[in-house]
Amino acid sequence: MMRINMAIDYGSFANATSLNLVARKLFFEFGKLMNSTKDFTIAATLLADNALGDVNQHYDCLNVPNMGGYRFPLDSVLNSKNLVIGIVGIDEVVLGCQVYKTESDWKKNKPIIEKELKKWNKNIDQIKAIHVSSNSEKSQLQEYLNVPDEKLFVIPYGVDHEKFKPPISKQETRDKILKKYLIPQKPYFIHVSESNWARKNIIRLFEAYKKAKSLGLNYNLLVVGKNDLIIHKKAKSITGIRMLGFVSEDDLVELIQGSDGLVNPSLHEGFGLPMLESISCGTPVITSNIFSPPEIIKDGGLFVDPYNIEEISKSMLELANNKSLQDELSKNGLKRSNDFSWEITAQNLIKLFQTTSETDYDYDYDEYFEKSAKRTIITICQLHPELKYYLNDIVQFDFSTFFEYIEEKKFSDPMIHDYLLPFEKWIKENQNSTSLKVN
Repeated sequence: MMRINMAIDYGSFANATSLNLVARKLFFEFGKLMNSTKDFTIAATLLADNALGDVNQHYDCLNVPNMGGYRFPLDSVLNSKNLVIGIVGIDEVVLGCQVYKTESDWKKNKPIIEKELKKWNKNIDQIKAIHVSSNSEKSQLQEYLNVPDEKLFVIPYGVDHEKFKPPISKQETRDKILKKYLIPQKPYFIHVSESNWARKNIIRLFEAYKKAKSLGLNYNLLVVGKNDLIIHKKAKSITGIRMLGFVSEDDLVELIQGSDGLVNPSLHEGFGLPMLESISCGTPVITSNIFSPPEIIKDGGLFVDPYNIEEISKSMLELANNKSLQDELSKNGLKRSNDFSWEITAQNLIKLFQTTSETDYDYDYDEYFEKSAKRTIITICQLHPELKYYLNDIVQFDFSTFFEYIEEKKFSDPMIHDYLLPFEKWIKENQNSTSLKVN
């Protein structure tokens, strides 16, 4: 049996970024496999916790699933028994200033990037394996980070087919979600991004949409995700663009289902989860013809030069004015999306952990399952703003008030659901205990 520690990075549960989504979905699937096979245990800790020194001695494999960008893993984790990391895009290294919002931001970060690249060259031998989500990403790590081929494993990310699926009625779904957000009932395209609008190419997208409107496009453009004030000001100057900000996962599903197309012409994508989620709903995509999108989407979308406003605009008009094209891309995309699932991703990662791990110890499953549950509960308390209140009680070995709270709240909060559900049975069995020790 192997003891696995998943070290979570990138902020709190409130930050619903793709990086956090990857960690949540993988942990949930790891948990299901743990409960069914009992071949390993999985615990979630904070990446920063590994600096304490004694954390990793309790585990045979340390997995950091969502290392975004060029940053080298913390020095404190390098001496772990079996370090396996996941890289989610190195756009700053590949494109440099193009993915920074201002020249000053680029000048400030360039020396940091150069320093981190030296760490990669010096310490790569201390990492057992790196999993990447696409062949495109693998090639970039070989070229820019000098990662040897034998350390790289292509394991694509998945999609939740239970949530992201074609609607029963596209029109009814569209009417419902537009009414909720007080948006006029008309066809629309959707764009899903995060705060890095430079990498997501939003300015060119807005200009392309403006041009398409001047040529007869009668569509709104709905923008989902947190964006800076400069983007909101730009959006206000163009009729038809609606900035929705952060939306719940359920609303995101309906917004995608009701759309005639996702338009994400990013300058760089390590994988592109929103695009995969879109084709899984039967919604075509317009995306970049460089890096990972063509590899992931294949014939489920239209591909454009992300630097060419004219080309982006033309594709929006083409998709809007050709219902048969929409139907064809929708059919192709649905078929392609069936090749991806979080379950398959998790299974392949566990195989990778087992292959790279040198442990052959015969641990007691129940003992380490309990330790994993306790450690994971501490982690979610550290990250969740409402649950921080209970952390002091837990450290003092009194879980009772915490259990009372999560009995009512845990399944209503999607940000912690995937971390708690694997331990649901254990939590219920121990909710009245006041003598549980934290390891």
